[in-house]
Amino acid sequence: MPIHIRAGEGDVAERVVIVGDPARARQLSGLLTDVKVVNENRGFITYTGMYEDVRVSVAVHGVGAPSAAIVIEELIKLGAKLIIRLGTTGALRREIGIGDVIVPTGSAYNSGGIYMQYLGSTVNYPAVPNYDTLTALVQGLRDAGVRVWIGPVYSSDAFYAEEDLANVMGSRGILGVEMETAILFLLGLLRGVRTGAVLVVSNNLTEGREGRFLTAEELSPIIERVGKAVLSTITRIDI
Repeated sequence: MPIHIRAGEGDVAERVVIVGDPARARQLSGLLTDVKVVNENRGFITYTGMYEDVRVSVAVHGVGAPSAAIVIEELIKLGAKLIIRLGTTGALRREIGIGDVIVPTGSAYNSGGIYMQYLGSTVNYPAVPNYDTLTALVQGLRDAGVRVWIGPVYSSDAFYAEEDLANVMGSRGILGVEMETAILFLLGLLRGVRTGAVLVVSNNLTEGREGRFLTAEELSPIIERVGKAVLSTITRIDI
């Protein structure tokens, strides 16, 4: 029995969408039928239901790599074989619009403690998604009319230390910054599960902290549209 996600055998589907915000998980669960809550322990709320006659779970992973790693590890123990992060990101390029979507081809990360614990090496392993999953997500979003940017992002451990990232990393081809994608991709490689990420742009750091930042209410219709595209896509991915 996992320590944090107190779900039983068979409660978690093979296809899982993970999110940081419990409100986002609740919204996505509303797109499922025959849905039930299979975990509420520690705030890692997890729902399982049906989408287009395929079982899907939606789980909260919290904020940051350590929290996300716990949830991802336990979802895998409970049977997850495909895990997609549907989150938000701050854009690092001026031309990327708020409300656009970034599909990461990989994620840079710093040499924080959690990565060293997993990798046990000074070598930075490539944090990349499953290729077939990546291409399926891009096609599914484009078919839904979503404006998609494809490229690398940066997973930061320090939300309030991102002030100069637009200059430092944006100018070098990094599209966005968030906090959990790298650990998802690395665990996918380590544990042999398919992973991918879809990140809605909530703000643009080229405008600074005083720039526009989408509220949860403003994000809601975008998450609805993107969430349907993601859910529809993962039901068609062969696992």
